[in-house]
Amino acid sequence: MSVQDLLLHIAASAVVVISLAICIGASAPRWPNTWLQRDIGPLHFNRFDTRSRYRKIGITKLARTLPELGAVFGGQSKKELPGLTIEDLGAYLVEVRRAEWVHWLTLLVWLPLIFFNPWWLTLVFAFIVISGNTIYIAILRHNRLRLTRILESRQA
Repeated sequence: MSVQDLLLHIAASAVVVISLAICIGASAPRWPNTWLQRDIGPLHFNRFDTRSRYRKIGITKLARTLPELGAVFGGQSKKELPGLTIEDLGAYLVEVRRAEWVHWLTLLVWLPLIFFNPWWLTLVFAFIVISGNTIYIAILRHNRLRLTRILESRQA
């Protein structure tokens, strides 16, 4: 493979990955809230989802330093709580679930590259996409864990 071919593959791969990620992110604010009322599928908490584990990996520092683009396509920013009432926190929980789903689905945007890339370049893009989205999933899970606990304590 020539350098020119390699650059073409890299450029085409970047266009595919970014385009699919944008499509997922742009569609998310239009998803019905009824889809996001419960933690289903990958949103179920597991035994690793504890506040102490997230603190050990420095998730709050990461959350403060990484960009938050939830409002870009008409959604809601997750940088600050919208309010402190049960209704506000419930609505915010829906938005956090929406964002987490966006990142779970975006984990898959590298898959079309299998059809036109050499295997090693596909793996490079898979690593970049998966590692980048996994960080955001961890931040969102931590936020959702905290929100869920707050809502459970207020409703009890």
